[in-house]
Amino acid sequence: MTGFEVVQVRYGERVTRKSAVLHEYASYGQPDGDLQMDYNFWVLRDGSRIVLLDTGYDITERDWLGEQPVISTPDALRLLDVDPLDVSTVVTSHFHYDHIGHLGLFANAEVVSGVAEHEYWFGKWHRGELDGEFATAGHLEAVWRAEKEGRLRLVTKETEVAPGLTVIPVGGHSPGELLTIVESRSGPLVMAADAAHFYEQIENEWPFFAFTDLDEMRRALALINRLSAERNATVIPGHDGRVRDRFPALGGPAAAVATVLG
Repeated sequence: MTGFEVVQVRYGERVTRKSAVLHEYASYGQPDGDLQMDYNFWVLRDGSRIVLLDTGYDITERDWLGEQPVISTPDALRLLDVDPLDVSTVVTSHFHYDHIGHLGLFANAEVVSGVAEHEYWFGKWHRGELDGEFATAGHLEAVWRAEKEGRLRLVTKETEVAPGLTVIPVGGHSPGELLTIVESRSGPLVMAADAAHFYEQIENEWPFFAFTDLDEMRRALALINRLSAERNATVIPGHDGRVRDRFPALGGPAAAVATVLG
């Protein structure tokens, strides 16, 4: 088979309500209900090449929104037989705490991020404006180290960052939010990350409650559906627990936390 093996790793979870996380949900006239919210990162392997999409964070170090730990990123990587120093590329969908908390583990990797994301969060950091935000100085330091070491690649447009791996800046949830298009063993995948947390957002193009630009978020949701149609691609929402119902578990010791997407 050609293409990446794509594995989703669930490192944390919580249960939320549709009305709590979908913008102006009451206006849709739909009944409320629970949503299983998984916290994930993704491991992409193609022969000896290993790429990560996001890195998770240490849930035990701080209670943000009531997340419950499932497994730590280092422990999950050991189950998958992945040495962080062997990872060639880390794509950061954006700089929120739950997506770059373990970035410092990947000391040899090229880090791919959006220019707008870097400018926005580093501007806040330098101005001392991170209190109450979803990004921390400690996590941003790992981005800064990658930049200092010449490992940070900032993108402004659709960019193929490696064979079979393309990122598209869309903004919305965060200013430099990236979609990632992966050529997997079973076909193209649109890895939405936080451009679309849940299937409801993809199916109805409903925005998430947290955004920096609502119009950008709406355009990103429309783009996700257009890419899916044009490229015959499967869309993977970033936090929806039902992904695990639609795809098989990885065999072996990681079965409880790892799901094979392609």
